[in-house]
Amino acid sequence: MAGLFQELKRRNVVRVGVAYVIVGWVVVQICQVLFEAFGTPDWVIKTVIVLIGIGFPFALLFAWAFEMTPDGIKKTRDVDVATSITPKTGQKLNYVIIAALVVALFYFIWERQAYDSAPIVPAEPVADVTEEAAQNADEPVVAETISRSIAVLPFVNMSSDADQGYFADGLTEEILNSLAKTPDLLVASRTSSFGFKGSTQPVQEIASLLGVDHILEGSVRRGGDKLRITAQLIRANDGFHLWSETFDRTMDDIIAIQEEIAVQIAKALNTAMDPEALAEMMSAGTSSVAAYEAYLTGQGAAQASGESGDPYDNLKAMESWEQAIELDPEFSAALGRLSLFWTLQMASNQLSSGITDLTFEEMRALRDDLLDRAILHEKDDVTRLGFEGGKALNALDFRRALRLFREHRERRTNDNDPNIGGLLYTYDVLGLRKEQAALIKEVYEQTELTRSLANQFAQRLRRPEDADLMRVIGHEAAEKFSNDALLNYQIHRLLLWAGDIDGASQMIPVIESSDLPEENFYLVNLRQACAEKRLSDALTLHNRGQEKFGDDLAIAWLGLNIIGDHESADAIIAKLDEEKNFEELVNFMSYSHFDPSPYPNLMTRFGSQLGDSREIIDIPYRCNR
Repeated sequence: MAGLFQELKRRNVVRVGVAYVIVGWVVVQICQVLFEAFGTPDWVIKTVIVLIGIGFPFALLFAWAFEMTPDGIKKTRDVDVATSITPKTGQKLNYVIIAALVVALFYFIWERQAYDSAPIVPAEPVADVTEEAAQNADEPVVAETISRSIAVLPFVNMSSDADQGYFADGLTEEILNSLAKTPDLLVASRTSSFGFKGSTQPVQEIASLLGVDHILEGSVRRGGDKLRITAQLIRANDGFHLWSETFDRTMDDIIAIQEEIAVQIAKALNTAMDPEALAEMMSAGTSSVAAYEAYLTGQGAAQASGESGDPYDNLKAMESWEQAIELDPEFSAALGRLSLFWTLQMASNQLSSGITDLTFEEMRALRDDLLDRAILHEKDDVTRLGFEGGKALNALDFRRALRLFREHRERRTNDNDPNIGGLLYTYDVLGLRKEQAALIKEVYEQTELTRSLANQFAQRLRRPEDADLMRVIGHEAAEKFSNDALLNYQIHRLLLWAGDIDGASQMIPVIESSDLPEENFYLVNLRQACAEKRLSDALTLHNRGQEKFGDDLAIAWLGLNIIGDHESADAIIAKLDEEKNFEELVNFMSYSHFDPSPYPNLMTRFGSQLGDSREIIDIPYRCNR
């Protein structure tokens, strides 16, 4: 036996075997990366692995039976041992083995760094709404940590295709939504978590800022139908991994993976889930993997639109949700999101409106049909409340919408965003400014200021009593989201309402250097001119603006109100009132300075809903005060 082993070494059979295994492994890893990039089917990489495996015994037999000589390859038995050069060949094989090991080491380092280095802008801490917080806005305030709490950070897209980032974001959101349904598990809101997208901050810092005990992070790599998802649950106080898993699956397993991640986390945190709550958590809302994939892509595209301010990103979301519904007509989540898309398209005062070619009547029919189907097929009672609140708004039944949105928030307090949007808007329409301001203050004090919440607050806060709150939110949002042109536009108006004229003026260069539509520049400069009492400049701006944008009903009405020409502004609304165009009038009812009493048809339609509680607040910075 010893003689056989010595002969194997002499003929370099052992070295050939070691070199073959290492080089084969390196080849498989390289092929895997390349095949993912080109979307090569799974059977190709499987074939490569099988061929390499089949070749192994043949390589050993070749090394045993043949020998490299200066005269070429000869059978080993025909070579005189005295003239054999196998020692030199063995040395060359040693170099091959060392080189292959170096390549393998570099691959391990590259793969780890690709996962660890994720680009994001870190979120800032929450500040208390007090005079002391306003004076010390630059000092970090750490949220109180709550037991059995978790934040789901956006999963890193490691695919070669950057567009798969939409899919990764959508998957993250669905895992977060599943966990939020667990009765005694507190989950940081989606936009709070997405504020740390790609952050290089330590986990402990992120958890402290979000006020949670645990962090879930992970990555997604997709190539063709092949999917690799890695998830890690980390305890914040010591960075200890409570649970981690890598899923190498196909897209057919995506729903099962999401369910398994949520269940494993719930078990690791010892949550007390009853069977009904567990069933809700595990329900992805569709049995179609393809529909679910399209829905996730739509969610990611909508998130990208909110961050970039580019309304045309919403078209990608719309197409994805349409695809999801085509694949599964009973997919309530996709039905609800697409209905909301058409609702925003119908609102003339929304920047994202008017990006499709459909008529108002066509959009309304689509919106109503989609929402009815979402309500019909939604299995979760709380989610259905939100859909029904939206339907009440569409039917202009504001009091019922208020009741439904309030109940919805009471039953799902963990998710302020996007659930708070419908409630704040309804407060606006009904003129319930005091209740609205109280809710904003409550949420701001308890939740990290996200991009979406900052936008909601900046659009809704208008009471003079809340000037300090407006100023604190405005400056924090301006510093935190300085690259968001649309939000900066809203902050400029918020600071003027707060009486901070100098602070508002500093926003104008940032806004004018953006890609916002020209009418936004017109309104910003008109506001500022009136606030600074530059009446001549304001009048010049107004005349140019009315000439250029006069056909845009919302822009014309806003400009007239800022300049102080209420008579002309009232005439625009009077025409809508005479036509009983209530759906268009609702857009104006959300403005705090809108008084419905001069319009008889409007009061006949909504007077009983408005009652005597509607608070009307005039524009503090308008000209001709």
